[in-house]
Amino acid sequence: MKFSIYTYDSEKTSNVKNDLEQKLALKDFVHNPENPDIVFTIGGDGTVLKTIHHYMDAGILSDVKFVGIHMGHLGYYTDWLPEELDDMVNFLTTREIESYSYTLLEAKLCAGSKTRMRYALNEFTILNATRTQHLDIKINEQFFESFRGTGICVSSPTGSTAYNKSLGGAVVYPSLPVYQLTEIASINSNAYRTLGSPLIIPAEQTITLESENWDSTTLTQDYLQLDISELTAIKITLSDKQVHFVKRKSGLFWNRVKNHFL
Repeated sequence: MKFSIYTYDSEKTSNVKNDLEQKLALKDFVHNPENPDIVFTIGGDGTVLKTIHHYMDAGILSDVKFVGIHMGHLGYYTDWLPEELDDMVNFLTTREIESYSYTLLEAKLCAGSKTRMRYALNEFTILNATRTQHLDIKINEQFFESFRGTGICVSSPTGSTAYNKSLGGAVVYPSLPVYQLTEIASINSNAYRTLGSPLIIPAEQTITLESENWDSTTLTQDYLQLDISELTAIKITLSDKQVHFVKRKSGLFWNRVKNHFL
């Protein structure tokens, strides 16, 4: 089986990486970072996101399964701890590997007749830190509301426990075919009014965001930032693209929510 290992630079993670490489070599795993079957990440959920975007850019995301090793307590995308390396390698070599899949968000960035696609595992946000941002929000091309405020967050089911939750958004079970729009510091007064509640949107529907002025506005794609000053519209929906993780056991999601927040 071909593998690759991604981590951040520290003495502790380097030691774990070296230990893992030795254990995998004894089981006839072959190091192949360009075309792996399994990618191990050592770190937190941020390391997982960066690794996913690396293979997304390489165009082989659908062919890869991820295994997360957390340097501390368990994260949402990491199932193993450094002291469990022997158990993990034994798990991967003594049974048929099952996986669970997380659906990506898809954003079509429109600049006149030109478009480009971007994908996110957790969320897209539109943020303006220097002035009030105006957005016309359409759902399936039907006008819904005129937003004024700092911005909005559009999150996937798995991303619902990230930035979305801190904004007061709902926690969504990862397998549900929905995504979510949550406001960031909206202005509600006699002059301006928004719904003020998170929207849970089915996968087959598309959000369109339009503005007469994108100056000083930033679009974030997970941890990445994109300049969108030239855009005419942003169209976001749930993609048919997915990220695959090796399944350790079922029923971890609500335990993770409980352990992180309660």
